Amino acid sequence: MRFMQQLVLGLFAFMMSVGVTWAGEPGFQLVAGRDSNLCARMLGLFREDVDDRGRLRYQHEIFRQIAWKPVELKGQGPKTRHCSSLDKATFDLDYDGQMELVVKTTFCMKGSPSDSFYMFPADSAVLEQANWQDLSPLLATSDKFERTGGRYQLSGLPMPSEAGKQLSALSIMFTVQPFIMDEKAYVALTDGRGEWMVIAKYLRGDRFEDSVLSADGGQVNYPF
Repeated sequence: MRFMQQLVLGLFAFMMSVGVTWAGEPGFQLVAGRDSNLCARMLGLFREDVDDRGRLRYQHEIFRQIAWKPVELKGQGPKTRHCSSLDKATFDLDYDGQMELVVKTTFCMKGSPSDSFYMFPADSAVLEQANWQDLSPLLATSDKFERTGGRYQLSGLPMPSEAGKQLSALSIMFTVQPFIMDEKAYVALTDGRGEWMVIAKYLRGDRFEDSVLSADGGQVNYPF
């Protein structure tokens, strides 16, 4: 009982410090963030770019700055792209001053699409080496986001540990949308539920630095 009282009091103090908005209010609401300017801009962008169900459309101009092109692989591929698409773009994903080849894939798990991405040097021949019957050259890189069927646990933001385990986990199916803001690359991450949105910087390997966590105020019921 004492632990629960401490948790609730600690969470309340945290919410007051970062300006959390309670569930039930329409649109995306800030839960935690590192950069107040980035938080404000992203929340405004999210609210402009939602459909009638409150889901992001990714049609805002900031999501269209990266020029994605379909990948043509050798071999016999699927007839439709809904559950088997590969797109490529060249940009500085990890903000190290070097351009990278980024391949974004969408494959289905139990009929639902889920995104991943894989990063290579800009002059990599990986797409010439891979084919529809053997994607191992693409999948072998350690620089990737590949979590379908798994979890993405929020890290680096001032979340109370017990509440954070429930508030910040994305899981199973993912929508991954890299974008550029002020000449820096970020990655927007959400899962099939669409209740939480994470904005993160990619740090190579499977590491990210989370910058913003927001929630759909009309859907999320905070677990306390």
